[in-house]
Amino acid sequence: MKKMSFMALIGCSVLLAGCASQDEVVFCPTISAPEEGARAFVRSDNVKQVFDVRLNGVNAICTRHNSGGTMVALSVGLKIKRSLAEGAENDVVAVPMMSAIVDANQTVISNQEFGYRVGFDKGSDSKFPVADIEQLVPAEARLVISLRPAY
Repeated sequence: MKKMSFMALIGCSVLLAGCASQDEVVFCPTISAPEEGARAFVRSDNVKQVFDVRLNGVNAICTRHNSGGTMVALSVGLKIKRSLAEGAENDVVAVPMMSAIVDANQTVISNQEFGYRVGFDKGSDSKFPVADIEQLVPAEARLVISLRPAY
């Protein structure tokens, strides 16, 4: 019985310590996407079919960072479609994305390229995945996200 109580005490301590160390949630910096970067056409890996990729909403949770900036945990919704008349086989599409951090003087202070891979089953024509990224945005800066044309 004492062993069970001790284990319960340790479990509760770990749980409470995790809650106590959570970061302070703050207002997010401006997050934008240029119109030109909201849609891209990407060739698939296997069949080389063209997929229509669009940004489909953004959700962010922001916390204060000890540097004075804001840590942005961003979920970017995607809408990916293909024409089954042009091919309906199993395939994989790598969605190229990029982000930039822009300061108050409209100068790009950093940028990052990354990708998100999505598999398509035979006969599947569309998917709505969510790409998760994290970015540290300095004070007085904004975050820009975009799809990157692949060809």
